[in-house]
Amino acid sequence: MKSRRVLLISPIGGRAMYGIVEYFKKKNFEVVGIDANDSSIGKVLVDHFEVVPRIGEQYYAEKVISIIKQYDVDLFISWLDEEILFWNEYFLETKDKKLMKKFAFNFRKDLIDFYDKYKFSLLLSQANLPHPKTFLLDEKNSFYDFNFPIIIKPRRGSGSKNIKVVESLELFECAVKEIEYKVGDLSNYILQEFIKGEEYTIDFFSLQGEIVNIVVRKRIKHAGVSLIGEIVYDTEIEELVRKFVYLFKIDGLNNIQVIKASDKIFILEANLRPSGTIVFSVEAGVDLLNNLIEKFSGKKITKYGKPKKLRMIRFLREYYYGQD
Repeated sequence: MKSRRVLLISPIGGRAMYGIVEYFKKKNFEVVGIDANDSSIGKVLVDHFEVVPRIGEQYYAEKVISIIKQYDVDLFISWLDEEILFWNEYFLETKDKKLMKKFAFNFRKDLIDFYDKYKFSLLLSQANLPHPKTFLLDEKNSFYDFNFPIIIKPRRGSGSKNIKVVESLELFECAVKEIEYKVGDLSNYILQEFIKGEEYTIDFFSLQGEIVNIVVRKRIKHAGVSLIGEIVYDTEIEELVRKFVYLFKIDGLNNIQVIKASDKIFILEANLRPSGTIVFSVEAGVDLLNNLIEKFSGKKITKYGKPKKLRMIRFLREYYYGQD
């Protein structure tokens, strides 16, 4: 019998991984980290580190499965959207239920609709939920339905990567030419209404559309991940999130991002995975990561009370090591 449960984390090179690894080590997990980058800082945080091919590259799946077998992994958690989508498709095809039980992912047939920002906007429209107006970039003249500034962003992706805020028609045309030159296919980008307001990330754990625990965090400063944040109480935001979760029967540990402008709240995106700043919610007294462990251990899900009102500041830290 193993003395410790084994956890596989990907990608271990993420900027928020220090607190996450620390959390699981305190829970007495043996932590295995994987990343496509051999120089990932995460390699010094974990008990074991393995380099894997990039998602979709040859032998990626075989390498990850071999690592799961080698270390007798009990649970695999990923913070990488493309990786979650890859394994979602993999298990839809292979039906390997024994292996799938080790993946703490929120698998569902329509998962791609939540990660494709254009398809997600269609889902929200059909559900009559408030969200920014969204069009495909290649839809002719669609930008005339907007007032500048407008946002150009990829249909897929997270962490505010490759997002442009365009202030005028002239700059819009320049941005389109740049995308055509670098990428070619405009249909992989969307135009989105620019809404000025306060942004929030909501961490929650739900069971088949019913929220068990929820934490609302104001994003005071962020750059891909939250740098300065604050736990707040906001019943209007909570009610909107509960409605979203109920309508789409969301299950497990997830997060949703919204923006509050004047007296209206808009849903920006839903990430069907833990947030990068999930440990902030844990520190506030709502241990959503423990809920995740409970779910995949077949235990009763703990119901926590209101989170403590906390502020968080994330900062850089150096690590020194020899080259011999």
